[in-house]
Amino acid sequence: MKKLILFLLPLLLLANVSVKVNKKELTKGEELIITITATGKDIKFPQINNIDGYNVIGTSLVSNIEVINGAMSESLSKSYIIVPDKNLTIPSFSVIIDGKVYKTKPIHIIVKTPKQTKGDYTLDINLSKKNLYLGQSAILDVKLHYKPPVESIQLQKPQIKGFLVQEILKTATDTEAEYKFLITPLKSGEFTIGPLMANIGILVKENPFNDPFFNLSVSSLKYKTIYSNQIKVKVNPIPNDSVYGDFKISLKAKNIVNAGEPNTAILKVEGCGDFNDLPDFKLDIPNTTIYASKADTNISIVDNELCGTYTKKFTIIADNDYTIPPLKLKEYNGTLNVISTNPIKVKVIGAKPITTPKPPVTKTSTKPTKQHTENNKNYYEYAIYLILIVLGIGLGYFISKITSKEKKDDIFSKIKKADQKELFNLLIPYSDIPEIKEILQKLEENIYKGTNHKINKKEIIKIIKTKN
Repeated sequence: MKKLILFLLPLLLLANVSVKVNKKELTKGEELIITITATGKDIKFPQINNIDGYNVIGTSLVSNIEVINGAMSESLSKSYIIVPDKNLTIPSFSVIIDGKVYKTKPIHIIVKTPKQTKGDYTLDINLSKKNLYLGQSAILDVKLHYKPPVESIQLQKPQIKGFLVQEILKTATDTEAEYKFLITPLKSGEFTIGPLMANIGILVKENPFNDPFFNLSVSSLKYKTIYSNQIKVKVNPIPNDSVYGDFKISLKAKNIVNAGEPNTAILKVEGCGDFNDLPDFKLDIPNTTIYASKADTNISIVDNELCGTYTKKFTIIADNDYTIPPLKLKEYNGTLNVISTNPIKVKVIGAKPITTPKPPVTKTSTKPTKQHTENNKNYYEYAIYLILIVLGIGLGYFISKITSKEKKDDIFSKIKKADQKELFNLLIPYSDIPEIKEILQKLEENIYKGTNHKINKKEIIKIIKTKN
């Protein structure tokens, strides 16, 4: 029995799991680091992206090899970083070690709200608007005042739950540092921003021997943590399927084109508002081939608002006249408005005539005929008609094969000689082939955006021959 216990003891020591945190009590704005350590030969950590409602903003993995009672095992420690703003409980996590499931113990964390720091070092935050609509951006201004000299400043980037945060400005002088962030609400409700935290690095002279006789001093960098004020902000909902902003929308295209000639329609949305939530505009025109480019957005901050231009191009190919329908956008800026482009009628020169087949005309004879004579006549007529149909089909197939080969040889010859614009037009009819569609996009970027994608004409011909 003792031998069995001694044999099993190394195995029991090999597989185990534990969890620890850097702090069980922390101040709002501080990072909480949760570390799970597992020991064994084959370790599988759980996929953790969110802990008690807080997104994981960073991870790290540390490996360590151990030898216990002659048995070698690997110890892995995986850390997860979150920034909680209220009390939370870290749940139990499951870790698979050597095929067996091990569970960690839950841990309760206390989060305290600090008061704004006063004195030689202060941190102030201000918001350009405190009453917003969903999708309406605002500027969060962060100012740090300090007494020189300061060696280092570590400002915690605002982690505002329910907001998209983008840093847009950073400046510093001997006595003040300023940061500006563009914040955009992703959901409606009432929110509290802050307090934010900053660490100020200050050089402090110390006597390591604590003896005035030697009069020696060593400078070391020490950090002082300060906190800002808090701001409350209200985010109001907007109607469904609408986008916050004040926009203008336009669509331009040619009114007259040749049959088979590409017609580029350019859609523009200009103004100020939530460009991130603009819909993916699409065109649906019967009896046409439409190729749409990726949207291009150019935005900047103007008078504390997100303003810019959204551009999207559509290439339309048709053999008959068509109408580009209006494209609509529902915008909201206190009132709901539906703005749209004007319809565009396009005349196609050389359009194929649209013919309607005429119903067959049945002639009746007033002259009386014998039944067997009429039947014989009909029999011979049907036989001749059938023979002509068979001959016609055969001849048509033969001609089509010759014509098809000539057309293919002709298109391949044109591809070899074409410049990029001509090549784009030649490849449009083959846009249903994924490889050709990708080449069309590269050609469009070369023609309209000045890129320099390499186009292999031999490869294009090979693709068309393979697919057809």
